[in-house]
Amino acid sequence: MKDLVLLSVTTDSSLAVGAVAFLVLAVLILIYHEIRVMMVKNDKDRYDYVNTHEIRYFWYAVIAFIAAAALYLDNVVVSLLPVDPDVLIYVRLFFLAAFSVVIYLFLSYPIRILYPRVIERRLTRIRNKTRVSPAGNVMRKLSEEEEAVHLEKSEVDAQASRVHSVEYDVWVDEKTGYKQVEKYMGYQHSEKCVECGFYTMKVHEEEIRRQPTSSEEGLLVKHYRCSYCKHREAREVVIAKLSSNT
Repeated sequence: MKDLVLLSVTTDSSLAVGAVAFLVLAVLILIYHEIRVMMVKNDKDRYDYVNTHEIRYFWYAVIAFIAAAALYLDNVVVSLLPVDPDVLIYVRLFFLAAFSVVIYLFLSYPIRILYPRVIERRLTRIRNKTRVSPAGNVMRKLSEEEEAVHLEKSEVDAQASRVHSVEYDVWVDEKTGYKQVEKYMGYQHSEKCVECGFYTMKVHEEEIRRQPTSSEEGLLVKHYRCSYCKHREAREVVIAKLSSNT
């Protein structure tokens, strides 16, 4: 009997330590990610890093937090139940699995439908953050009308066609003439769904209904799908005429 009691006490202590360890791990994952973000000096590279990695690190942290919460609840709840020491380990495993599933389901949907909006806001801030040229001068972001002069012909055509939602930002140092062109792929980002209101709408497929010519505009159809409410919609986008020397 003493051995069983000692085992129970040891298990309680291990669960408590495990809960704290996973909670610390969740915090460390988020801190590690933020440090990696800060270490990226170039704003465009920082944008790409956040766009590629943030949701993955965030989910790592969420999983660690779920483990911490499940261990903590298991430790508290089971200790209050009149459980036979012979089956204690099985009861703890059952509650641990149950708490993990419940907490995951409780957090999963809010994170999937709300967190993309947080990421989009962060990406927008990074994209619009004032750039500084190698000479140390503050650069100006050009308007769409001004960009064409500074883009290559292929870049102008790609942006005008809107195929795959290609976008270019042009920053210019007006004192030295230094130019910085940044390319962004709009189809990678979530949009607000008109049905559920969450930022879970993305381009699922694109098709060109009418090829553009030098005398006639083309027509692109973008098919959107919401990952939350499964709403679908199609949007027509006019493709600019081909340049005369294409």
